[in-house]
Amino acid sequence: MKNMTCWKQRLLPIGAALLIPGPGWAQATDTAATTASPAGAMEIIYLLLAVAVLQVVIILSLSGVLRALGGTGTVAADFFKGRRGVVLLALAGAGASTELHAATGLATPLISVNGLMWWMIALNVILFAVIIVQLSVVRGMTRLLTGQEDTVVPATPAGPSFVDSILQRLTRSVKVEQEKDVLIQHDYDGIRELDNVLPPWWLWLFYGTIIWSVVFLLNVHVFDLWPTGEEEYRQEMAEAKAEVDAYLKKSAGAVDENNVTALTDEAAIAGGKATYDAFCKACHGGAGEGGVGPNLTDDHWKHGGGIQNVFKTIKYGVPEKGMIAWKAQLKPAEIQAVASYILKLHGTNPPNAKAPEGDLWNAAGAAAPADSVPAPADSAAATALH
Repeated sequence: MKNMTCWKQRLLPIGAALLIPGPGWAQATDTAATTASPAGAMEIIYLLLAVAVLQVVIILSLSGVLRALGGTGTVAADFFKGRRGVVLLALAGAGASTELHAATGLATPLISVNGLMWWMIALNVILFAVIIVQLSVVRGMTRLLTGQEDTVVPATPAGPSFVDSILQRLTRSVKVEQEKDVLIQHDYDGIRELDNVLPPWWLWLFYGTIIWSVVFLLNVHVFDLWPTGEEEYRQEMAEAKAEVDAYLKKSAGAVDENNVTALTDEAAIAGGKATYDAFCKACHGGAGEGGVGPNLTDDHWKHGGGIQNVFKTIKYGVPEKGMIAWKAQLKPAEIQAVASYILKLHGTNPPNAKAPEGDLWNAAGAAAPADSVPAPADSAAATALH
């Protein structure tokens, strides 16, 4: 009862300070119309003030608990007794400062709304820290008075880890100290035999292969749901060929003598003719009738006919016959176009055609002569293609 009276005596000045309107508070209300304040700032200040008052009540309650645990607490009582007016003065100071502001005609109050809000936040933080310290002291004193100390839970022996448990289930291995339980009375020159069981992982894998073999047999050879190995090979080869064709079609620069094909597109043939007129006409004639170089319209070829041989001859040249390698000047697509145009000249029988040279070439494709092997590409002369 005495403690309750003491608390009431301490809280009355605070409540009185909060309830006294005073001219200062009225002046603050009047100046609110002329001085802009942040939206909701005063509501936040009132909320922080309420929290601060609540924390003060908690601190006073904990102080009473500490006095009950540790003694009369006359020093603390004297401290609060001499300082009740300080709290009242601090809360009433806001009104006084506002009156001073009104009397002096200052453009702004002595402390701004934002400044007051931050002071209230700092006050709440300090009060909260005091509560934490008080709770710690109360806990320590309670433990000291009751004679109880923090109990230390004895450490239980650690069992096998999750990984060890999984490995034990998969292997069912026997520990060294338990090998006597699985020992077989067989001794081979000091080597003892143990009756170990087959590892479960091996058994599961073995049973799985048996089940899979039955499923595979039924799906492939009975129900024809899955393709056979030969069918899978053919499908994969067809897919690979389609991918290669798509790649070659997309990147014409990848054409070489191994995968080149004769072009039939009129635009490509026209491009090949333009290249022929620019680089080949001087030696082989404007219509392929031959000149310094051989005739390109008959059935005889000195280095093999067909698109691949003609492409190869143009690309690498025939240095010993005076024809340079055109791969340094023409792109693979251009060589393909001019080779396709040359094949188009076959059988045109132009006037002033040169006599046939080389071997007769048939559509089946005879092997190219040995002198068609490519040589270094730094030859300077440009003559015969055949």
